[in-house]
Amino acid sequence: MAITLDATVGGANANTYITLADANSFIEGLVLSDDAAAWDGSSNDNKNRALFTAAQRIDREKFLGARVDDTQALEWPRSGVRKPDTYTNLYGLSFPNRLVADYYTDTEIPDRVKNAQVILAVYLNNNRNGLELSGLEDFATVSIGNINATPRFYGAVGIDRIPPIVDHYLMGIRIGGRANLSIKRS
Repeated sequence: MAITLDATVGGANANTYITLADANSFIEGLVLSDDAAAWDGSSNDNKNRALFTAAQRIDREKFLGARVDDTQALEWPRSGVRKPDTYTNLYGLSFPNRLVADYYTDTEIPDRVKNAQVILAVYLNNNRNGLELSGLEDFATVSIGNINATPRFYGAVGIDRIPPIVDHYLMGIRIGGRANLSIKRS
């Protein structure tokens, strides 16, 4: 059965932050990676499923602020969230010093959330089991005695990982990052 996307901002039945048409427009500007090439060759139903799944995964993050309405299906829009990188420091223009900040409106979905959803959808479309990993695939060795965990690479590792670029898009609007722990021998 085909899935239908509902991108109504704050809607009780919304299941995506961005429409397929807007997602395709964003993807047209990306470097043609294996994931982007696979997206181009996918059916609209597969693309809709990837967008739906990406929205569900993004909504598991802990975001700043509060949901605007208890009846909205998705985590955004939110109230009380400052737009990152819009703080203007007026040191030279006033005394005492003040900060001017710009906030997302109660009807606004940040572009960074939409972009993160699209990037994650493109990844999931070409990596169908991308969110079903056990968390051990990223480690060359895992030991218990004397604790030794050697990652295959450095960066995002473990269960429920998302591509690093998705993390970057969500910086400044969520509380913390992934729930990865660094274990160091003392």
